[in-house]
Amino acid sequence: MDLITLLYFGMIAGLLVWGAGLFWAWSQLGTFAGEAYDSNVELGMLSEEIDRDAYIASYIKTEGPRSATYRCLSAIGASLLLPILIAAFNRIWDSVWRLMGAIEGPFERGYMLHTFMTFVFVMLVIVGMLYLVTAYYYRFMPPTLAEEVERLKEESRT
Repeated sequence: MDLITLLYFGMIAGLLVWGAGLFWAWSQLGTFAGEAYDSNVELGMLSEEIDRDAYIASYIKTEGPRSATYRCLSAIGASLLLPILIAAFNRIWDSVWRLMGAIEGPFERGYMLHTFMTFVFVMLVIVGMLYLVTAYYYRFMPPTLAEEVERLKEESRT
């Protein structure tokens, strides 16, 4: 196995460790939310009228590591998808080069023009992916915890 392949798999392993850490954080969030509820009620910062389970559900919805999860999934997706997309880009580049007569020169793979266009393609793919993920994140972003607590207060009054 060459160095580049080893680095690639090391990067994937690092991203999977990041994902495992996020999974652990999500799994511990319910316990922490219960402790936060108990502490806030004890300190008088939160009314006992608010249902504990509803508070925990709202806490998980608003305070979970959602943005880090989106970033991690984007990084894993890009790491797995980019080699496939670059291979497809190179096939298309080679096909166009052959249609142009396979003349040795600047359009041949490995020359500066090909390297630059590969870089531009990779940047377009990554920026496009980040745009889509960011747009999705902000479109479905949950309210703040304070807004959820106010909603729970209103529900407890009725």
